[in-house]
Parts: sequence; structure tokens; C-alpha cells
Amino acid sequence: MLGVTKYQRIALGIISVFAVCVDGYFAGQAAQHRFVDMLTDKTPPPDAKLEQEGRYDEAIQVVLSPNKERPIQPEDYSRVAFLYLEWAKKNPGNRGNLAQKSVSYSEKSVQMAPNDPFVLETAIHNLDRAGDYLENGCPYYEEAQTIGEKVLGLTEKETVNVRGTSYPTQQFKESVPYFLKRVRSIVKAWCNKP
Repeated sequence: MLGVTKYQRIALGIISVFAVCVDGYFAGQAAQHRFVDMLTDKTPPPDAKLEQEGRYDEAIQVVLSPNKERPIQPEDYSRVAFLYLEWAKKNPGNRGNLAQKSVSYSEKSVQMAPNDPFVLETAIHNLDRAGDYLENGCPYYEEAQTIGEKVLGLTEKETVNVRGTSYPTQQFKESVPYFLKRVRSIVKAWCNKP
């Protein structure tokens, strides 16, 4: 190189490497901050805000609104079932009708994801609660019991595959028996009478 000494080339190389490292560090920090901001976004989903305001019918419509980016998932039906139960809790005059609607959405979620322990566990809770609200809750307690036993069968292994992702089954091994015990005791006490 013309007019550049060996030491100048070394210094230029070191400065270049240093500049690339500093730029990479700050670019990485900026990306990390954007990722953390995305994960810790405290903005509640629109249906949660409507639920807090007691506008359950609108919250349900928001959850069930078709979305090009994300079609309706089993969890959406589980959420709708939960919203109907919350609405039923606040509306004693229409409690039975709302609980029955909850049951239908719980059943839809189970039909869409019959081997997803997350969806099944939510269905157990929703059906158990709907049974509490209905005059004859026995069919729903029994359905919750059947689903709970299925979840226990799914948790015999250490992991379960849900839509291509493997999850540990430990949380289900701990939580489902507790709720299953409650449902079984209700079925035994109230539903199996001749």
C-alpha cells in the first residue's frame, strides 16, 4: 500500500475490528431491549378489558372474530367458555343458559384438541364450574371426570407433544389429580344414585 506503514495497517485493522464489535454490541442490546419490551408488554388483550367492564358479549365476539394471521384455536373456545361462566356468575337470572353455552364451547375446544392437556385441563375446570351452575350438573361433572382421566393417561410419559412442541407433564401430574378428586367426589355423592 502506498504511503501506509505496516504499523498503520495494523492500527487500522484493530480500529476496524473494534468498531465492528462496538456496533455489534449496541445493535444486539437494542434488539434485546425490543424483545424484552415485546415479552413484557402490559397491555391487556381487548377481550380482557371488555371482561373487566362486564361487557361479556362483546368480549366473546372479540375472541371469536376471525383473524387472517391466526385462525380460531382451541384455546379461544376455552376462553369463550370461561367468559360465559364469568357472565353466568354475575347474571343469576340467566345463569343456566349461560352455563350451557359455556359447556358447548368447552366441548368444541376438546373436539379441536383431544390430546392437548392444556386444553383438556381447562375443560375440566370449565365443565366442573358449569355443573355447579346448572340444575342437573351431573352430565358435566361426569364429562369433566372422563376428560381428567384422559389427561392422566396422557401424562404417563415425562413429556407430551402438543402441536409439534414437547412439554413436560409434571404440572398436569400435580394439578389434575386435585381437580379430578373433587369431580369424582361430586359424581359419587350426587350422580350415581339409583
